[in-house]
Amino acid sequence: MNLRLSDLVPPVVLRPAIGQDAPRLARLWREAWRSANPGVLTVAPLSHWEDRVRSEFGPPCTALLVERADESLLGFMVLHMAHSHLHQLFVAPGAQSQGLGGAMVQEICQRLCPAGWTLHVATANLRARRFYARCGLIEGAVSVHPTSGRERVVCSWRSVVP
Repeated sequence: MNLRLSDLVPPVVLRPAIGQDAPRLARLWREAWRSANPGVLTVAPLSHWEDRVRSEFGPPCTALLVERADESLLGFMVLHMAHSHLHQLFVAPGAQSQGLGGAMVQEICQRLCPAGWTLHVATANLRARRFYARCGLIEGAVSVHPTSGRERVVCSWRSVVP
């Protein structure tokens, strides 16, 4: 069963991120990245993540965050809408394995990029690769990330509805 964001209990809100969200986006990103990359021994300081939020989450990209009614941050995604490319999708470790990530992917498929979209995922991140495969994405070519030098694979989703 594919959950939608509107199906989640307690209810969640999807909204565009604003400048004041940068510190908490950076905290969640760092925490979730650390959880997703347990083999990486050194994680950059929070200031590094805040700088990246400020430089990478604005135009031409759109950052959307998922939060509860009490404004507790559960996850976020960063999309380059003109290229239908997902740059980031992270869920807080305490909110993982509860359907939120899948609901976020469904939001992209059904509403944000219904014709299709792509993303890159680290080849070593087997958990993420399995997650995206369960969501219907197909793996393609392998390349090297231009900044980190880590190997990554492109994944794509295409609508089957004409």
